[in-house]
Amino acid sequence: MRRNGIRWAVLLMAALLLCASCIRRRAEEPSATVGVGRVPKTETVTDPGIEPPEPQQQTQTQPQPDVSGNEPQGQPDQQGQQTADPTPQTNPEPAPQTDPEPEPQPQQQVTADPEPQPQPVEQPTYVSIPSDPDSLAPFGAIKWYLLNGRYVYEMPKQNNAGEQTMWEMYDWPKTYWEDKNQDNNDWYPGKINYNPATGEKETVYDRFGSTLEVLKKYGAIYRGDTSRKVIYLTFDCGYEAGATEKILDTLKAKGVPATFFVTGPYVRGKSNDFTKEYIQGLIRRMLDEGHIVGNHTNTHPVMADPDAERQLTVDEVIDEMRQVEQSYKEAFPDAPDMLYFRPPQGAANEWLIRIEAKLGYRTVFWSFAYNDWRQYSQPDPAEALGKMKAGMYPGCVYLLHAESTTNAEVLGDFIDWVYAQGFTIEPLCGIE
Repeated sequence: MRRNGIRWAVLLMAALLLCASCIRRRAEEPSATVGVGRVPKTETVTDPGIEPPEPQQQTQTQPQPDVSGNEPQGQPDQQGQQTADPTPQTNPEPAPQTDPEPEPQPQQQVTADPEPQPQPVEQPTYVSIPSDPDSLAPFGAIKWYLLNGRYVYEMPKQNNAGEQTMWEMYDWPKTYWEDKNQDNNDWYPGKINYNPATGEKETVYDRFGSTLEVLKKYGAIYRGDTSRKVIYLTFDCGYEAGATEKILDTLKAKGVPATFFVTGPYVRGKSNDFTKEYIQGLIRRMLDEGHIVGNHTNTHPVMADPDAERQLTVDEVIDEMRQVEQSYKEAFPDAPDMLYFRPPQGAANEWLIRIEAKLGYRTVFWSFAYNDWRQYSQPDPAEALGKMKAGMYPGCVYLLHAESTTNAEVLGDFIDWVYAQGFTIEPLCGIE
């Protein structure tokens, strides 16, 4: 009995030694997911203080709902990582624990110094500066050129910065010119005799130096370049009488530029004899065929007459101009700003010219005019052509009325004669 007890004790001790040896050998064997002394290589571990699960203890877990509102994630794989899709994958990639990875977006190529893209700018950007630094003119000569037989202008925006000091005009004196007309304050030009054959020029009389100085001070136009054989054509458009279309046809056929000064009713197409569409179609032709359109006031009043029973106020002068501008832009939103102003009857003084300069306008008078505006008492064409020829000299600014059927009839012959004398006809905007 004692011998059996010893035998069982030896067997028990041998079994214990064998178990201890197996346990020791198994502890020293490296794991497929856990290196010796290292944290398991799995992205599912976000807190290094949490002990990773033993690789041998694989259990099936139920998908947990995602609080972000996405679909539940798949079951864990053999590495203890969850896949985005419960379908078995070959070599599955670790899935993020939050939202599924967004679809890849195409990468934008970025250069170190990307070339600047052109940005839309308000046109035009050209600025015309008077050559005289002491000039109070809102702008100087404007660049122009011929493109496929059509005159093109680099018109600046209206320079109305002077409105900031318009307050001073309320107390500005409204005195006459020293050399005013004896009967009224209407404009009259000097008289110059010119011989086209010899080029001899004789000044019979001219406006006083004080008047010419005021014109120069504000960039007002009376004559153009007197050093060259050049003249300028301007037309006043107070109403339509059926002659403007023929005038435009002649100018287009001859390739000649002109400036048309329009009133408010003309811009709005007011007429007893013609439709609004017809009259505004004439203005559209002026713009499209390379002419300049200027401001001739809204109601055609006498704007500067100190002896008048009722004189215009500063605000009324401004309103006369702005009414035309507003109607003009409404009818022709693509048109350049109005920059040239002709006072009705030429009645003006420094007070008016200064206001106009503050509004962004250069005031335009004339070197030649004749009685051509009476619709039912038109001058004889031969006599009218003779007067137009006799009045020509270098730098002459012609004032003609677009309602004159006589002007429409003789304009072509006059243009041919001007060219035959070695003269050219240029846009008014080229005058400095």
